[in-house]
Amino acid sequence: MRLSSFVNLGLIAAGAAASVRTLLDRHRWEQSNRRAFIVLDYDDALAVCTRAGLELPEFLRDAHHHGATHLSLPELTLSRLIEKGRLVPTVVAPGAQPRPAGRWHTLASGEPALLEHVLRELSARVPASRPHRVAEADVPVIALAGDWPTLAEMGLGFEAEAAAAALAAGLGVVPQPVGFAWPEGRLVERSLLQAAGLQTTPNDPIILAFEGDIILGHEMHLGATVDCMLRHRLYFAYFSETRHQKGDWFIAKRLASTGQVIPAHAFTPAAMVPEDFHSAAHHWGMLARSRGIRLCYVNVFRRIHATEPLDCLRYLEHIKGELEGLGLQLGSGTPGARPLAAPQCRTLAAAALAPAGAAALAASRTLALPEPAALAVSAASVAGAIALPYLDRPRGHLEEAYPPSYAPKLLALAGAAAAPAAAALAEDGLAGAAEAALIQAALAASLAAFTTGQDYALRIEQFRSLDLDWAMPLAAVLLRAGQGRGQWAALAGLAAAWGLARARTPDVLGQLDRDLPAGHTHHLSAAQRVLGDSLMALGPRPGRKWSGLGLAGLAAAGWLRGAGQRNLGLAAALVGAFANAMTLAAFRQPERPLAQTVEGAGRSWARWGLVTAGLLAAAGLLRPVPGDRRRPPAGA
Repeated sequence: MRLSSFVNLGLIAAGAAASVRTLLDRHRWEQSNRRAFIVLDYDDALAVCTRAGLELPEFLRDAHHHGATHLSLPELTLSRLIEKGRLVPTVVAPGAQPRPAGRWHTLASGEPALLEHVLRELSARVPASRPHRVAEADVPVIALAGDWPTLAEMGLGFEAEAAAAALAAGLGVVPQPVGFAWPEGRLVERSLLQAAGLQTTPNDPIILAFEGDIILGHEMHLGATVDCMLRHRLYFAYFSETRHQKGDWFIAKRLASTGQVIPAHAFTPAAMVPEDFHSAAHHWGMLARSRGIRLCYVNVFRRIHATEPLDCLRYLEHIKGELEGLGLQLGSGTPGARPLAAPQCRTLAAAALAPAGAAALAASRTLALPEPAALAVSAASVAGAIALPYLDRPRGHLEEAYPPSYAPKLLALAGAAAAPAAAALAEDGLAGAAEAALIQAALAASLAAFTTGQDYALRIEQFRSLDLDWAMPLAAVLLRAGQGRGQWAALAGLAAAWGLARARTPDVLGQLDRDLPAGHTHHLSAAQRVLGDSLMALGPRPGRKWSGLGLAGLAAAGWLRGAGQRNLGLAAALVGAFANAMTLAAFRQPERPLAQTVEGAGRSWARWGLVTAGLLAAAGLLRPVPGDRRRPPAGA
């Protein structure tokens, strides 16, 4: 073995060893992150009560018994109250009032307490609208003046009666503040202070799930939103996959270090179409197991796959069974897990030795560098990798409030792109296989360490592959093994494939590594069920089940090259490099528990390890004798 290769392998091993402590801390945090919540949508609860002929308190008690832990509570608005039929526009003279800066609107209601609440909130929030009670009316009527759409969208606090019904049924309350135009700081604080007032005991957190596609306070008053949430210890339901609310990333980034962010999910109407409550419950289990979801915002089935309204209780019960089957704890109480600390600069610098060694090894082997140049590349790679974490510092007030995380992403990308290439270009035989296994295992550990931290666990910060994690290893194999025009044609095809992937499916390996929900074929025929389960077992997802194929492919490539099958050997090397890249993609998914990733990849390595051992044995027995391939002497 060359000295440079020995040095680089030592760097890779040292970087992996430096990652162990971070990985142990992450594993302990994952073991403690066991609190989960099932939130029932308030409007769905009202719909079920109407069709089932139940009073809301009675239904909420049943929902709590079947698994629900919380009830959402939308903030009142004039438009919502009119839509629900609780306020009715009417034609009544507003009384003797000065001429307003807009036309008068009069609203009637059969709920005097509700009208008093609306009148009080409008007086405090929009005094220029001159809200007042119309004394001459036969039924309770209020009048207000101004542009109706502007007044109708404003949040007016929360209904205490609905919150009391939920609390009496044993459910927590998840307030849903609404966003509106010109959310001044005082208006933000009023709504959030009212939400905080719904808390009954110090152990029951108030979780905010903001309504609509914009966070209250976005964008110029998000500071007031954050300050109020910190002051009153309000938790933030972060819908990172489905809602993409404007301002949600900034709220999550600021609150992540305090542990006040809960990863949440809600199925969109389109996503519920192919589901029924059996398959949806399995899907919730997959999201909790593999995507780190801890708050399930549940909408019941109303049309598609809906038989009768109270079927929603069975749906809640199935979700509860899935979550408790994963060892999660349902009920009231704070989420419990302390924030997951990110590795410090010195730890990142030590772990950076792994991608530095892998990058130097891949470069020296791809370019066939002489020994002095290879050692120089190793030195430069180590110096740059160690310095990078210390250069990742805030620049300006914005980055001080929202600290960047460039260094871990760059180091992880360097390791993910270089390790499969270095492993694919290892020597043939048992020594080469052992070297490739060391490279893969060490870089898997360092990748998991680089993507450790509360920001990564909550998917506030995410690894960006740029699809270089599979394109660069394949390019390295082609550069090292190809010759002539075929080599450049293959590289051009690879570049075209990379460009197409970037345009249509960014992060191909990340998509391949995502889990599939089980139980999707329960309602089909036996033949379809067997076919579906076979496709799940043999299909590409999740990618980590093919982890061991990487080493087997490299072993097969060495065997085929030794047998003189150069083209087949190149194809096997490409398969091995891609599979190794897919293996590493599994370890940069921080929302999934590390033990689960290791278990899936370990089973694959064990299965394919037997294949690899067989291929290496065959290579030793069947490799042609070098003398047999000598050219005959001239004139023979």
